[in-house]
Amino acid sequence: KNRGLLDGRVKRDIEKYRKGYCKLRFIYGNGKPFKNAKITVNQVTHDFGFGANIFMLDEFDNDEYNERYRDGFKKYFNLATVPFYWDGLEPEKGKPRYDKNSPKVWRRPAPELCVEYCEENGIMPKLHCLVYDKFIPKWLPLECMKDMEKFYEERFAQISERFSGRLLEFEVINELLCEPGWNYKSVISGKRDIIEWSFGLARKYLPNETLVINEGNPLLNLSVTRCRNAYFMMIENAIKSGAEIDKIGLQHHIFTGATDKTEEAYENSVKRGNEMVDPVKILKGLDVISELGLPLEMTEVTVPTFGETEEDEELQAELLELLYSVWFSHPAMRDIVYWNVPDGYAYDDGSGRWNENNCRGGLWHHDLTPKKSALRLKKLINEIWHTDLELITDENGYAEFRGFYGKYNASGKDFTVEFGIHKGETPMAVITL
Repeated sequence: KNRGLLDGRVKRDIEKYRKGYCKLRFIYGNGKPFKNAKITVNQVTHDFGFGANIFMLDEFDNDEYNERYRDGFKKYFNLATVPFYWDGLEPEKGKPRYDKNSPKVWRRPAPELCVEYCEENGIMPKLHCLVYDKFIPKWLPLECMKDMEKFYEERFAQISERFSGRLLEFEVINELLCEPGWNYKSVISGKRDIIEWSFGLARKYLPNETLVINEGNPLLNLSVTRCRNAYFMMIENAIKSGAEIDKIGLQHHIFTGATDKTEEAYENSVKRGNEMVDPVKILKGLDVISELGLPLEMTEVTVPTFGETEEDEELQAELLELLYSVWFSHPAMRDIVYWNVPDGYAYDDGSGRWNENNCRGGLWHHDLTPKKSALRLKKLINEIWHTDLELITDENGYAEFRGFYGKYNASGKDFTVEFGIHKGETPMAVITL
């Protein structure tokens, strides 16, 4: 139905916005050109962030699975969402679980464990989330505004002391538009200026960090209501009131099956999900929210598998490629973060009303082997949206090409040198051999 759009605007804009021109000159130490020589150029990293949550790091009950997860994650992703949910981070008052040797909490690996793994493997860690008033400890004085503000400020100060300068970004506040449905929350959720207050506190303790606002599945509504969308107006008003928001987060969970109890309910859920893979509506939503002038990030993505057959897996892979291609093509987009990597280890509220495992939305099977969607994503990142080529220098030692933004190696018979193509930087480099 939308093949023309995908082959037209999407492919064109990936070429336009995700690649840059590069001109290299190779010379000897005496200034003479390295002419008519073959140069092999290989992309080593992407500047664009392709990530996932890292909630299952060392969470399995056997060493084989823990090693398989550690080894697999770094092969697929250069960005990791680290859990800072307050209820899991400090279940006991005054005893936060920052240290990597802290007592275990399911799906909440200690932040230092996650950040250390990321630092060792060239992965950018990001914080999720400073103010998420749904997942808060039971010991908090929920009804006292003064005390809640004090405890939140202490939380910000602690996190700043340990993690300033070590993370890509900090999600400041999450899912405000979902708050009316929360059964457990504090008086903080009722603050009229909660965005301004949250970002003011974040900027106080994290003055030089990238601060992100995040919301659940706003793109379709943005495509219809445009600048009258609640998320759009909320951000615009907060910015006008002085909130220093650096980046806009957009979730896109297709949670087909998470709440369905009957076959009919499941079929209706599948039909409702059709709009969420409509590239026309997605691009329209992105165009609208980008009018606010801030970079965008797909912070949480789930694509379901509608069954357990090869065909079901292939469909998940096709939908993932469609969505990632559309998002990757948009000039305001900076990162795409998939949510649950393996099947069977997702969030379950325990009540029987909400279980994300029913969506089968992972990229890996329950045994941590890759599904077709994982292999498709890997191919997109490492082959299709990746630059590897051979060049011949001219009489003056010049070679030029267009490549995806990132770090590169250039090699010849007796040398290998590093260089980069980065958006906004001078596309000319002189390499002395």
